[in-house]
Amino acid sequence: MNNKIIKIFLFLIIAFSPLLAVHASSFATANSVVLKKNQIIAGSYYVSGQNVVINGRVSGDLVVIAKSLTINNSVGGDLIALAQKININAPIRGNVRVISDNLTINNIVARNVDALANKITFNSNTHIGWDAYLLGQDLDMQGILKGNLTGRFQQAIISGKIGKNLKLKLDTEENQNNLIISPQAIIKGNVIYTSRKTANISKQATILGEIQKKIPTKEKGNFWLIWLWTEILAIFSALIVGLVLIFVAKDFIPKIFNEIQKNPVKKSLSGLVLLIALPITALILTITLIGIPLALIIVAFWLIAVYLAKILIAILIGQIIIKNLIKKPNPSLFWPLVVGVIISYLLFSITIIGWILALIAVCLVWGNIWTYVNNK
Repeated sequence: MNNKIIKIFLFLIIAFSPLLAVHASSFATANSVVLKKNQIIAGSYYVSGQNVVINGRVSGDLVVIAKSLTINNSVGGDLIALAQKININAPIRGNVRVISDNLTINNIVARNVDALANKITFNSNTHIGWDAYLLGQDLDMQGILKGNLTGRFQQAIISGKIGKNLKLKLDTEENQNNLIISPQAIIKGNVIYTSRKTANISKQATILGEIQKKIPTKEKGNFWLIWLWTEILAIFSALIVGLVLIFVAKDFIPKIFNEIQKNPVKKSLSGLVLLIALPITALILTITLIGIPLALIIVAFWLIAVYLAKILIAILIGQIIIKNLIKKPNPSLFWPLVVGVIISYLLFSITIIGWILALIAVCLVWGNIWTYVNNK
């Protein structure tokens, strides 16, 4: 495993280790969470929801898992977030450590920015006090970054001010300028980029250091990078779906967990029968033309049920871990979701062993849901 993979793992460990904390100053879980403008959180704020809007001030860290996150007031500590869309419109006094599809920063970040995102935008009002370590597809960098900008992208546009070095690795796409440095850009250090194509660097741009182009070589660690990205996306997706699940079925989930603990082996056999019987039924229905629509519905239901079963068993694993760690009899489903999904999905990714564990998980959940419904 090369240095790049190690760096990403270290980033994930450092960035998201606070998610395992169990003592929070304030905690909010709802479909939509809005911290009002006149509200002040004295300490850290832990939030989960579909849409999270921070209009009030948070004096400590802000930890969020959501579909959409908008910050309109200052955060005194670090921002740690998993969200599909993140907009930062107010000062962050600590670090920004996020995984997102679309990240936009439009204000001050006092320290570092560590981000994994499909698209990253630093607007003209952005002012980052230290360094930025970024991984994604598209970067639009305006504003001011006092330290180093290090990252890997498919395309990057640099229009702002960088106080030290710019170091980028760029994935080549045909008929595309991977790196564009605009006339208004100011870079006080070196520009070191790895790409098969020559960067489009304006003659009016101010670069005080050297410009160095490196030709990419075939990396043996690409398999591990692809695996890591796949797992990050799988975990991120499972967390988002899990949030919806615990909101919709927060009363139903504990009942299923109680059923699982009564007679897991016997009920797993019922789940195995269902797991095998449904695809066979769908296959038989496809033989007849009139049965094809029903077969497609059965297959879709089967796939969704398998996916949800893995998330449910992950929540149960997280609940068991947290109960043993903090000795709390009935913890909220939020932290079991976070801890359980991360641990379970890493286990599920192990070849053969992971498949067996996933099979057992699905059989356990299906069998117990079947028993619970029949008893009702």
